[in-house]
Amino acid sequence: MTTNTALSLTVDEPRDGVLTLKVAGELDYDTDGTFTRLTGAALDEHRGVGTVLLDCAELDHVDSMGLSALLMLRRRLDQDGLALRITGRSTRLDRLLSVTGTFEHLVGEAEPGEGRREQALADAEDAPRGPAG
Repeated sequence: MTTNTALSLTVDEPRDGVLTLKVAGELDYDTDGTFTRLTGAALDEHRGVGTVLLDCAELDHVDSMGLSALLMLRRRLDQDGLALRITGRSTRLDRLLSVTGTFEHLVGEAEPGEGRREQALADAEDAPRGPAG
């Protein structure tokens, strides 16, 4: 689903209690409201999940308003008793979260850059393998 050319959010069907939201583009002053509205609608539509996985691999830019939108998402998930996992984080996003003191609150105790490692491991698992032999 896309409502703003600078931001798109793809909602995958939940699997094993995990709702995956893939955000792409820019999460900033112009798109924070769209992000909040789209993530809220996805949560309303998919009740009964235990974890929301926010895939940021295609997220190009986050400013202070985008950070605020991420914090509002976290607040909603906390109120609903849901866990948040943010994967595919860029070095820039990790740096923003670290500098603002929100890394641990949004990501947990993971090390900065872990999102990229998780994505690389997932990509390696999905890569075609040559014939055994």
